Amino acid sequence: MPRHDLRDTIHRVWLAGLGALVAAEREGGSLFRDLVQKGEEVERDADSLYPMPSPRAWEVREPEAAWDIHGNEVSPLVFAERILPEVREEKQILAAAGLLLERIAEQRGQVRQMIDAMLPASVPSPVAVLQARRNAEARTALFEEFGGLTSAEVADLAGSRARNKAALANRWKQEGRLFSVPFQGGTYFPGFQLDAQGRPRPVIAEVIRAFGGKSSEWELALWFTTSTGWLGGRRPVDLLESDPEAVAEAARSEAADLFY
Repeated sequence: MPRHDLRDTIHRVWLAGLGALVAAEREGGSLFRDLVQKGEEVERDADSLYPMPSPRAWEVREPEAAWDIHGNEVSPLVFAERILPEVREEKQILAAAGLLLERIAEQRGQVRQMIDAMLPASVPSPVAVLQARRNAEARTALFEEFGGLTSAEVADLAGSRARNKAALANRWKQEGRLFSVPFQGGTYFPGFQLDAQGRPRPVIAEVIRAFGGKSSEWELALWFTTSTGWLGGRRPVDLLESDPEAVAEAARSEAADLFY
């Protein structure tokens, strides 16, 4: 077969195969099975009229079928040039091109399986998605307004000279005088908890004690930045300095409503 005919045949087989894959994907598994069945019938008829030569005469080196030595995908024409240098029969071309299409279909199936494995077990409701979005926005707003400190920054702000920069913040946290929140793989202490000297505000410990560890770290943090009826619609964070006792009483009242 002339070289230009070989290239043209490979290209047409390639386009037809891709079209069949797309159609099968749209129509479902039954169409794909029908295509395979018809292909097997054609292959049997062709075998009776034109027996296939020995596999050694047209051996396809599968690892090179669709990728070069660097792992880059190659075009069907390059595929034809590299793995079919001795091919002379159109039937052999169809078989080799079919192998390439089979690999593409296999890869697509593997990608779909990986995507399915990464999806959540159940589809979240619109209400859940909206709630998650608002919660994420509230967390970001908290840091934008008040900042977040690492344990080392807490130590620096308090003037600690300890070699272990994390020791002071961790001790205050264990004593229930500060709390931290997880964010983007790190742990941060919301900045509103410290006074001008870098010491924990006493009211923070009272609020932590009021909720008694029954709220998550972020629920506790967002309680400070959310307006509450116990404070006449004001936010607890805005009264930490001017009226800390009102903040502590609001925390005790709200905790009693929530947990008792």
